[in-house]
Amino acid sequence: MILFLFIAPVNAQEFKAGKINKEYFDIPLNKEEKAAPAVFLNKYRRTHFEYRDELDGWLSYTIVHEVVKINSISGFSYGTKKIQLYNEVRESEVVKKVEAYTYNIEDDKVVKVKTPKERIIKSAINDNLDEVTITMPAIKQGAIIEYKYIVESSYYEIDDVIFQEDIPVKNVFAIIETPQFFDYNKFVKGYRDIVSKDYVRLRRENASFELRTPFGGRTNKTLVNRIKYNDIVSEYHLQDIPALKEEPFVNNMENYRIAVVYELATVEFKKGIKEKRAKSWDEVAAYLNNPARVAGQIDRASFLNDISDTLKSKSVATLDRMHLAYRYIQDRMVWDKEGNKFRSQDLKKAYYQKKGTAYEINALLVSLLKRMGLQAAPVMASTKNSGIPIFPTVDGFDYAIAAVYYDNKWILMDASGKNLYPGLLPERVMNWEGRLLKENGTSLAIPLFSNQHSDDKSSVIVSIDNKGKISGKCRKKYTNNEALYIRNILKGEDQDYKEDVVKEIINENNVYDVVFELDKLSEPAIISYSFETSNYTELVDNKIYLSPHLFLEKPENPFKASTRELPIDFIYPRIVENTITYKLPKGYAVHSMPESLVLKLSSGLGSYKIAFKQVNGQSIQVISSFKNNSTLVKADAYQEIKNFYEQIVTKEKEKVVLIKK
Repeated sequence: MILFLFIAPVNAQEFKAGKINKEYFDIPLNKEEKAAPAVFLNKYRRTHFEYRDELDGWLSYTIVHEVVKINSISGFSYGTKKIQLYNEVRESEVVKKVEAYTYNIEDDKVVKVKTPKERIIKSAINDNLDEVTITMPAIKQGAIIEYKYIVESSYYEIDDVIFQEDIPVKNVFAIIETPQFFDYNKFVKGYRDIVSKDYVRLRRENASFELRTPFGGRTNKTLVNRIKYNDIVSEYHLQDIPALKEEPFVNNMENYRIAVVYELATVEFKKGIKEKRAKSWDEVAAYLNNPARVAGQIDRASFLNDISDTLKSKSVATLDRMHLAYRYIQDRMVWDKEGNKFRSQDLKKAYYQKKGTAYEINALLVSLLKRMGLQAAPVMASTKNSGIPIFPTVDGFDYAIAAVYYDNKWILMDASGKNLYPGLLPERVMNWEGRLLKENGTSLAIPLFSNQHSDDKSSVIVSIDNKGKISGKCRKKYTNNEALYIRNILKGEDQDYKEDVVKEIINENNVYDVVFELDKLSEPAIISYSFETSNYTELVDNKIYLSPHLFLEKPENPFKASTRELPIDFIYPRIVENTITYKLPKGYAVHSMPESLVLKLSSGLGSYKIAFKQVNGQSIQVISSFKNNSTLVKADAYQEIKNFYEQIVTKEKEKVVLIKK
């Protein structure tokens, strides 16, 4: 009862900072919360809007007030709070009224230490991003930290309301208040039902209207009016939220964090006049196809006319022109890896600086393709780090690629990577669906997952001497995204570095005569090398025990958890084939070999097969094939997939036994 009495105030309203008492140290924690490095005892968040004046318009204010208990040394990192602030030409964010405290128990009393101003530091991350860092003092095991601050913003976007953290959360309360002039879509993320308390509240406040100078500046004359409007209010209260735990083969853990996402759908700047943004995908397309936005930026790139004429004169074939335009933009432009929001892009500036965002690079490609007579369009996309755009969204897009319509299908391409080619997308953008913006103002859903298998095929020929030493040659061939991965690591590096990488991959030092074939991007990447090793044989009496898969063996099952809630992301379909031929040592014969095995996953998700063959009296061959036909698999199939991998790992650990004649 005592526990709920002092937590109860945060259920309905903000609680005061600097008032942590001894009862907070006695809050009972369950087994998971005790084992965690830290635990949120309380999280409070309130976002509301106020009208400042005619020049500044509406400003949003977000109050954050959080209390964290530090359980162990590994939780000390929670004693540092980082707040990111976005700033563009006409919009900005600023932190106000920062309070932060550390509480420890000394002599059975609570000792409070206030965070001094010199421990609250603002720094610039880049031209559009600042960061405020709060470093709390006197952090000890068992301490409680508390911080509170207000973010004032001229942006109309509302940050996600996050309920789940990387550590457990005991209690969280959030309230979002939006004026009737802003209409937001709300979407729930994560594996938990969230029910909000929604209501409408009448608001009255004074708004100042300043007389302007002829140049739009402020004057000393101000008119004050009393305005009245409705606030749309949503309250959220959740308790006992477990930590978000990392799992293997997940594209982005943030996609599954329990949260409510707010997306601005319409804005009413003048009475009865609304600007639509994100109620439906067609409205999103109409918004982006506006002459002031994506469509206009692409159409206005007349500085590409000269190069377009030059490239067109080289061929009239559609595919030739596509490759000419692609190579030109790819060779000319360098991806700056910065944020890719389309609203603040300058295609002309990027073109002449030969550097830009992925949006700028691929928008330039679309513009050049269209000027060369091809049916081309931009595809708005979201990278894996940004999340999955499963609902109509404008702000959810942080990337763009190009598309050309040929032979009754759209060929997707991304010119931001130097090792890419038309039809091959990088892993970062293989994220559900993109939206292709058609010239008629509508949009088309475009799958971004690859439907092509990427190959990793090895051919190995080895000899074993009578002391168990193995000498051999290996030739590896990679295609599609497997080849892209290898090229991104090795292409352009010196020979010594590339050889060191190969040695690290196969965990062998005695590697020589290494040859790389990486330059022809649309062809397989090939690595060939010779090697010597004694790591895969063991001599016992008159027998040689051989680990037949050498360095190609799957060492362990990546799926270890007993259960799983999240989908399994295999990134892209994959084929791994290994053919290893052994020449046996003189005077030895095969004593025993493992049985062949064939495994199949249900619904055609994948398969595995392995065969052991004696070619003649002095040679054996081990042939294995692993095939994954899927990209994203539901968690329902987890137990089957876990067992599938376990059988593969077990089988590949079985030995071939050679015996002296």
